[in-house]
Amino acid sequence: MAKKKAVPEMVINNFVAKHMHEVNKSQVFTDRKKDAKRGYNKHRKGRYSEDYRPFLMSVIYC
Repeated sequence: MAKKKAVPEMVINNFVAKHMHEVNKSQVFTDRKKDAKRGYNKHRKGRYSEDYRPFLMSVIYC
């Protein structure tokens, strides 16, 4: 009997599965409900003062 030819196996490179251990890590999230009760506002930092917006004064007083 003749031996069968060895068929080379296809190697599938799944880059998502290869690098998932580097990217997918557990994280600690802040509790937004507790922060809201304490008075924390995320987007309230560094508001512009009124003298920084001269275009509003021209609309109001005209």
